[in-house]
Amino acid sequence: MTRTLCQGGLVKAGTKSFLKSSAILMLVFVSYCAAAAIYRSSFSPDEGVNTFAGLKTQNVPLTEARRISNPAGHICIFGDVDSVMWTLPSGPPAYLFDDSGRLVDFTLDVGDSTKFQDEYSVYSGTKVTLAEVEAQFESAQ
Repeated sequence: MTRTLCQGGLVKAGTKSFLKSSAILMLVFVSYCAAAAIYRSSFSPDEGVNTFAGLKTQNVPLTEARRISNPAGHICIFGDVDSVMWTLPSGPPAYLFDDSGRLVDFTLDVGDSTKFQDEYSVYSGTKVTLAEVEAQFESAQ
């Protein structure tokens, strides 16, 4: 049995190898979590962004929109879940706007938001095109 001196104590060679491997795996995991958090945060509206026009200037990839009934006249716009798939979301980012295009609420993951699923019922809304939404918000300005 071989033992080596490791920071003032004796440690088996196999244990030292296991500790190195564990440290490397932990570093990879922490790096992944940090990268995922940073990337997903790019889908959050920037500070001061409180309109559809402002969100568009951020170049957030938007995929579809739904007119919802609670609150009445509001529109939920979904972000592109495929671009955040490597962060393992349970749903796409979503942005809730009033009828004038003012941002009311948002979530980075609809699948984790009971408010968006249950209270707003975003999936039971009526589909509208992003072009229709943009035209509505521009005319409301």
